[in-house]
Amino acid sequence: MLDQRYITFQILSKTKSYTKTAKKLFVTQPAVTQQIKSLENELKLKLVKYKQPKLEITEDGQKLAEFISNIDVQSNKFIHKLKETPKKRKLVFGSTRSVAIFMTPNIIKKLEPQFHNVECIVTNTDEILKMIDNGKIDFAILEGNFDKQKYSYHIIKNEQFICVAGKDNPLSGHKQFAIQEILNQNLLLREVGSGTRFIFANWLESLNITENDFNKVINVNEPTVINYLLQNGLGISFMYKSLAEKEIKAEHLKEIKIKGLDIVRPINLVALKSNYFNEIINSLK
Repeated sequence: MLDQRYITFQILSKTKSYTKTAKKLFVTQPAVTQQIKSLENELKLKLVKYKQPKLEITEDGQKLAEFISNIDVQSNKFIHKLKETPKKRKLVFGSTRSVAIFMTPNIIKKLEPQFHNVECIVTNTDEILKMIDNGKIDFAILEGNFDKQKYSYHIIKNEQFICVAGKDNPLSGHKQFAIQEILNQNLLLREVGSGTRFIFANWLESLNITENDFNKVINVNEPTVINYLLQNGLGISFMYKSLAEKEIKAEHLKEIKIKGLDIVRPINLVALKSNYFNEIINSLK
């Protein structure tokens, strides 16, 4: 288990206050100060500094606080793993909304024999990463960006990113368009915080274009609703090909060829750095 000084520092890194930290730990403020100074002396690192009137955590301090948090989450999981019997094993994992539609059902099917209970939480990339950090989920399947130094990750598959429109959209031909030629279209996008929106925004930025250059932007947080609106002629959208594959095969939607749109993104299994999920990773290969 962690030395009390590390726990004290972890709380201080969140409160940014010796007084608030002391109240949370039911100790005196001088006791907190002493523990932090003792930790700094032992590690030979400066963990906190004052930038009047506020206390700030140094870069080394932030790294240590993150490490302590990860250790805390993993130690709790380890104790729980020791106590549980194979017949009562529970798994909670996360998935981004895009991935949930074309990958999560098969993932649950593969994992179900290994666990007594399986729970999948579906939300956007930002929220998924917060839940990993807080220990609310064991791992996640996501396509968005994340800090590869912070997490353990394994590529499950690669996905092509395409432009899609309804079959009756004027763009639904065999011609290839420049992005400037489709700016008169309504643009259907996922919510801010989603991986697909981040990818699309970065691509537009490389072309010196923004979402607001399109005729209109419509935000929808459910990919299935976006597909429905596209089929009803409301505009165009950008998504992973697997999200629209059935509709494209049924000719309800059409892929629109865009010059320079050559994006292939990995779908990753992401977790805090540990070895607990090797059996899961192997089962998903």
